[in-house]
Amino acid sequence: MQCGCHQPFCVKGIEELEPDEVLAEFYCESCGWSVGAEGRLKEVDPLVSAIMWTDEASYHLSRLPPYLAPLVRDEVESFAQNQQYQIVTHARMVTARNKGMVEWSADAERRLVNVPSGIRVMAKIELERTALDRGMSEVTVTLMEEVKTRYFGMASGRA
Repeated sequence: MQCGCHQPFCVKGIEELEPDEVLAEFYCESCGWSVGAEGRLKEVDPLVSAIMWTDEASYHLSRLPPYLAPLVRDEVESFAQNQQYQIVTHARMVTARNKGMVEWSADAERRLVNVPSGIRVMAKIELERTALDRGMSEVTVTLMEEVKTRYFGMASGRA
């Protein structure tokens, strides 16, 4: 992307808004003009010219042991290049760590947002692990209800 002064925009940062939505901030080093692009990940991804990590993904990477972080970074960036992703979100980081074997249905992703933040990461890991154990390629709302019933003895009854 180019600015009105015909200089290329640089990426200032990328923020995760929803499971599949991001806000990318661009700026022009020449004139200082800034612009943001908010949208679905697949729409904003092509606007970024090099692999960029969101703050949330970087935070989770920083929480890994120092000897493991560079290996995970290489693994995730290699996966991103193979999938032709430019933006590394926490969800894409998890997908890369699972070798891309577990996807999330749109309904399940929307539902995950309602899980309290304190247990959301643990719930996501357990749901993906359960899906892998069952040979499923996707986490669905039905699976979420089954896991919820197993751990908490309750289900909402809605699909």
